[in-house]
Amino acid sequence: MLTRFIAKAALVAPAFGLLGCASFPSNYGLDDGSATMVRQTCQEIMGLKVGPELEACGGSLADTVRSLQDARMTARADQSCEQQGLTRGTAEHAKCVVTSRRSPERIDATSLQLAAVPHAQPWQSYFSMSQAQQDERAELSCAQLGLHPAVGGFWSCVSDLKYSIANVRYETMP
Repeated sequence: MLTRFIAKAALVAPAFGLLGCASFPSNYGLDDGSATMVRQTCQEIMGLKVGPELEACGGSLADTVRSLQDARMTARADQSCEQQGLTRGTAEHAKCVVTSRRSPERIDATSLQLAAVPHAQPWQSYFSMSQAQQDERAELSCAQLGLHPAVGGFWSCVSDLKYSIANVRYETMP
C-alpha cells in the first residue's frame, strides 16, 4: 500500500510542480524547438492541456524524437565515414562512426529538427474522443515526428504514446 502511494506521488508530484510554475515544463532533454513541437503535438493533436497525461505524452514523444535524432545522426556519420573510403562492417568504419557522432561540428544539427505542428484539426479533449479518434490522434502525433506507418518504429511510437497516457491516468486516479 505504501509502495503504491509512493509510486503515485512520484508520478503526480512533477505534474503539480509544473502546474504551479509560471515557466514552461521541462524540455524532456530536447532542444527548445523540438520540445515546443512535442508540447504542441500533445496539446493540439492529442488534446491534452495540463496534468500528468500531458507530461506522459510529452515524455513518450520526446523518447521517440531522441531516437529519431540519434538514428539520423548515426546515418549521417555512417555516410561520412563511407565517403572517407572506409568499408562498412570493418572496425575502422565502426570507430569512425562513433567518433563522427561525438563531433557535433561534423553533423548539421539543424537538419535534425522537426517540422512545426499543423493546425489542421480543431482541438478536442483526448478524454472526450472515441477510441477510434484517440487511435487516429496517436497515429497523427507519431507521423508528426516524421515516422511513416510502413516503418516499424511508427507502431512502437503509437503504442508507447497510448500506453503512457493510459498508464499515468490509471496510476493517478483515486
